Amino acid sequence: MQLWDFAALTYYRVLDRFSGTLNRLAIDELGLEPGEAVLDIGCGTGALIPALAEAVGPQGRVVAMDFSPRMVDVARKRAARWQNVEVRLADACDTNHGAGEFDAAVALGAFSAMPDMRHAIANAADALRPGGRLFVFDVRLAKKTRTTRFLRAAYRRIAGFGGADVVTELREVFDEVEPVFRIEGETTTVVMARKFRDRATDSACTPFRPAG
Repeated sequence: MQLWDFAALTYYRVLDRFSGTLNRLAIDELGLEPGEAVLDIGCGTGALIPALAEAVGPQGRVVAMDFSPRMVDVARKRAARWQNVEVRLADACDTNHGAGEFDAAVALGAFSAMPDMRHAIANAADALRPGGRLFVFDVRLAKKTRTTRFLRAAYRRIAGFGGADVVTELREVFDEVEPVFRIEGETTTVVMARKFRDRATDSACTPFRPAG
């Protein structure tokens, strides 16, 4: 916790300055429309909040959440100008975001930093309505490469990383998981996960396809 609080005041401020390309990609791939509800999982200092709020408009809803009080403090200040944006202090591993309350969700570098990735992904899926979609950018720490060897040790120490692979866990829960584009080496992944069926009621829906 203390490490993430420190990060909110240091390197996350730097990352915010270089997040524009990834943020635009997430917005474009989600195909958000005015009036939709979107969940930002592991929002950090809230760099994506302005783009999400603009995409769903004043009739839409944005809920952003993070585990770090300092991160949440910064994100709340950033979100203060929008009445339809809520920033929550919560642990995505054990938080019920509200069953079927959201049309879309996004997790940028979040799941790999969680000690119980499986439950965090399941909670995200439960929060989506049938037809909902989840944009994920993350590292595949379960893959043992030179690049991930250091990250595995670091994430195990600071975030309790348990060895799960984010793409594998997404495929266990979501009806469809497709790469947005392939990255050389596959230590980093950018995927869109879609939920077509509400497992609680076993009701299906038409698969979502973004315009264009």
